[in-house]
Amino acid sequence: MTVLRGFAITIASGVIFAVFGAGMGYFLGSFAPDYYRTVFRIPPGVSIDPAQAGLGLGVTQGLVGGLIIGLVIVVSVAWYNSRVEGAHLAQSSVPSEPPNIRSRAID
Repeated sequence: MTVLRGFAITIASGVIFAVFGAGMGYFLGSFAPDYYRTVFRIPPGVSIDPAQAGLGLGVTQGLVGGLIIGLVIVVSVAWYNSRVEGAHLAQSSVPSEPPNIRSRAID
């Protein structure tokens, strides 16, 4: 795996999860507006737009989660590739069996 491909996987994962988190946060803020007020203990007198709060929280949490998952994927694939490459190198450095030399019986 190249460095560029690792960056691309990590960034793509972050963007995908950020979009998904934004959608989920907006949905939660729109259809369960008291959720954020309850979780963050916001008093009833303070006005917030729960859909916007959900959107912002969803984007940030989704982005962080996606970046972490993308990095785990990249590290796992790089580790696997290094193990496979190491096994191939170890196999090629082991000498092959010497030819079977039989002593000839003198008649």
